[in-house]
Amino acid sequence: MQNLVAVLAVAAAFAQAQAQTGAPAKVFMANPDGKGDPDAVTCRPPQKLENSRLLGPEVCKPNAEWAQYAKDGMTVSPDGRYDVPVKATTSCRAVGGGAGGATSGGALSGTMKCD
Repeated sequence: MQNLVAVLAVAAAFAQAQAQTGAPAKVFMANPDGKGDPDAVTCRPPQKLENSRLLGPEVCKPNAEWAQYAKDGMTVSPDGRYDVPVKATTSCRAVGGGAGGATSGGALSGTMKCD
């Protein structure tokens, strides 16, 4: 019985030591923004590589770094190697004008509509 108690005590001490030195659980976000604990690590899931059917690696960084990326309007490329500007999510197009034609100047409308 004493051996069992000793084994359980050693196992509990080992589990506590492992919990203190173990890596924190990964938190995944499609577009990490750095909100929350600056020291906590957030991972972006793999993204499709350009001109490929393959996915790049997951990208894990402390929230403080993700916050700096957001502040600078940057993100990490799908392959995880480069800092790239965040692509605009809005699209704009010219609206208005006349029927067009070479002399009416309808195609040169200065009005833009953005979605």
